[in-house]
Amino acid sequence: MRIKPNKSIVEGRISRIERAADGIGAEVEIEVERSNSAEGHEDFIGARPGTTVKMFAAIPEELETGRRYKLTASVLGGPGGERVVVESARRAPARAKTKPE
Repeated sequence: MRIKPNKSIVEGRISRIERAADGIGAEVEIEVERSNSAEGHEDFIGARPGTTVKMFAAIPEELETGRRYKLTASVLGGPGGERVVVESARRAPARAKTKPE
């Protein structure tokens, strides 16, 4: 159940994928590089660069550890509490390495 319309775009590197014990989906951790609200929505995740966010992915086969992604996610709630859920995933290009000046 959606708490209130919300949707965030979180970009970063997947650091961990742990399959659910029941075999349905996985808990995913993303090292946040950038995070914003999706157009016309509120950002309930509020992820800051340098932090790690745990999310539930129903189709973890779309994701690989160590790769960069732009994840569209929402915070859903119910009687058991809140959960950040991945709605869609797109591969993000590798970050350009900066040269020291």
